[in-house]
Amino acid sequence: MKAPDRQPMRRSVRGGRPYFFADPATDKILSMVVTLASEVWALRERVMAMEAIGAKRGTFKPGEVDAYEFAPALEQRLAAERQEFIASLFRVLEELVPKKSATRKNARKTAKKKR
Repeated sequence: MKAPDRQPMRRSVRGGRPYFFADPATDKILSMVVTLASEVWALRERVMAMEAIGAKRGTFKPGEVDAYEFAPALEQRLAAERQEFIASLFRVLEELVPKKSATRKNARKTAKKKR
């Protein structure tokens, strides 16, 4: 049985970004969570497909992917990519937070003033 053709998901929203909350920061966080959830699910499907293909071909056993340990050079590359990923994830919030309130102490003062 042939699997149906899948169309890739669009990376942008037509008509602008939807708003659900009065506070724009809350909408940004919601957007981050939804984006991460969709990426996690896509990656989960890919890993499951790779494990199924590998098990079917006898390349590796189920669960072997989870037990794999990276070589030190690859671990360093992954660490650098992880840092870039985290930076890109929080970049969306940087436009809402002034540089002056970047420290925890200043952020607390700002939050108290808004109350």
